[in-house]
Amino acid sequence: MKISIFSIVLLVALCAPAQQSSISNTTDPGQEQISALRAEVAEQRKQISELRAIVEKLLQDKAAATATTPAAQPIATTEPLAPPATAAAAQLAASDQKLSALQSVAERFRLSGDVRVRYDGVRQDYTQDRNRTLLRVRLGVEGKLGEDVSGGLFLATGSLGDNPTGTNQTLSEFFTRRAVGLDRGWVTYNPTQAKWIELTGGKFAFTWNRTSLTFDSDLNPEGFSQKFTFKPKKGALKALSVTGLQLLFNEVAAPGGGSFAANDSFAVGGQVSGSFDLGNRVSTTVSGLALNWQNADPIATAMATRVLRSNLLTNATVGTGANTRFLSQFLYVDVIADNTIRTGSDRWPVRFLFEYLNNPRARTDENQAVFLETSLGRLQKHKDYQFGYSFARVEQDAVLAAFNESEFRAPTNILQHRAFFQWMVQKNTTAIFTGWLGHTLDRNLQNAAVPPTLPGQSQDPYVKKLQMDVIYKF
Repeated sequence: MKISIFSIVLLVALCAPAQQSSISNTTDPGQEQISALRAEVAEQRKQISELRAIVEKLLQDKAAATATTPAAQPIATTEPLAPPATAAAAQLAASDQKLSALQSVAERFRLSGDVRVRYDGVRQDYTQDRNRTLLRVRLGVEGKLGEDVSGGLFLATGSLGDNPTGTNQTLSEFFTRRAVGLDRGWVTYNPTQAKWIELTGGKFAFTWNRTSLTFDSDLNPEGFSQKFTFKPKKGALKALSVTGLQLLFNEVAAPGGGSFAANDSFAVGGQVSGSFDLGNRVSTTVSGLALNWQNADPIATAMATRVLRSNLLTNATVGTGANTRFLSQFLYVDVIADNTIRTGSDRWPVRFLFEYLNNPRARTDENQAVFLETSLGRLQKHKDYQFGYSFARVEQDAVLAAFNESEFRAPTNILQHRAFFQWMVQKNTTAIFTGWLGHTLDRNLQNAAVPPTLPGQSQDPYVKKLQMDVIYKF
């Protein structure tokens, strides 16, 4: 039988008044009555002592049960209960939850960038020498926006709105602040259930194979890309990629309306590429690109009026000033074969690249370009070295002059050599030494790049350029 402590105490309290009432109602002075009252009082005292013993036994049992079984149902006592968690503790727990959530988001993104300091010295007969120090800074974040979606945002130095091929800032202009603009901003959909699909939109890094013959390394195209990659499990073919491209470069609100294709400027095309392992030592990637430029004349107008200051306008044109147009139209038919030979040392692979480009929409026969590059070594670990050489021959209307390599003597109508040495000084620091040697192919072509004071009928002297770079990546 379970007896609550409250019931026992109540019984004791009721017994005491009963005792007092009996005594107060006894008015007979007889000895017998006094003896009876004494006996009654003694009996009640005995009962009270027994009840006290029961209460003490219950309290002892309760203390023993609490010590041996913490999860047991507690017995109500007059002892004070432990205070609840304080408000400060609850606030700390909430802060920990928020911190964990922020840490989870931060782990999905990666901050990266680089700083390049360059010495640039240029020499050519009939022109003044130049010695410049150039600075390039790039900083951005990229990562997973969701299970199937990634993206990023990068900023870079460089002039805003007039030079798509350059991110350099000359250390000059009396310590003034430098312009920083959006270099890349993109979203890519790559579903986990179909990894072979990669859909990209925005201003993004190249999603197809190319060299500086067609696009400068500092240029990031804008528009859309759809890439589908298949990787066979057997055979020499290791990967097959098909890439669709829609590059948007000039939007016009034409009077009276009209279709998108009639007013706006864009390039559409695609590339097919395959990667092969030819034995244990040789691997090659062969790519074929077709890229058709629609309504490209606004590029000529922008370059002629110096709205676009990326490269020299060396393509053939008609008209002057704001009425300048290209003589030719442009369709890049471009084939690249990139080969790597693994030698006995992992640090010294041999690479050889060959590229041939033709523009079948040119109005003249100046419509071909060739690019070769070879190198020995790699740049992956501390103390890696790489030596290399490249050669380019670009005819006048082979490519658009606005977007290809900005370090060439001129964008088109040129013969260009380059030799380079790269040294990975530390894991995140690289030193590069580059020598450029190039000249104009035919000084008699329209818009040919030659010094203003060059004597008549003299060929363009070689432009000699020396560059020394230190690049820190993080």
